[in-house]
Amino acid sequence: MGRRFDGALSLFLLSRAGKSEGVDFRHNIWILSVAAAAVVGACCGLYDKLIMRMLDPMFVQGWYTFYQCAMMAVVVAVLWWPKRAEKPFHWSWAIPLISLFLTCADIAYLTALSKDGALIAVVSMIRRGSVVVSFTCGAILFREKNLRAKALDLAFILLGMILLYIGSK
Repeated sequence: MGRRFDGALSLFLLSRAGKSEGVDFRHNIWILSVAAAAVVGACCGLYDKLIMRMLDPMFVQGWYTFYQCAMMAVVVAVLWWPKRAEKPFHWSWAIPLISLFLTCADIAYLTALSKDGALIAVVSMIRRGSVVVSFTCGAILFREKNLRAKALDLAFILLGMILLYIGSK
């Protein structure tokens, strides 16, 4: 009950902050996509836990990296290659660093799921804690509006993570 209340309160506060920026949470396809992504993410967490019972985390990570590379090659071939003259490629060290950090995060996630007694809800919630990075980048790099209201929303999300952790002990 407490977790549902905390989640519902967080979503209500997010919708309030979004309204001040002109976002209608009930009729916005992107907000619905975020909700669908949360459901799909929960299903993926269950599936990941099942896979980790049968396979080694590094084996799964290796194949995931291979498939991710293949998918990105298709995206580049379809979206960028035809327009490469208009939008030339510019090298940035962020490219390999993002790849490295995402791979390390995935290894930590898969390793955590492979441990006996690992609770999917806790591991997934910690993984979703990346919202702190998004909030910080939005505030610093993109000069987001309504930071006070969004910080309150973030505080409730972090409180939910803490309560979930405490409840798992």
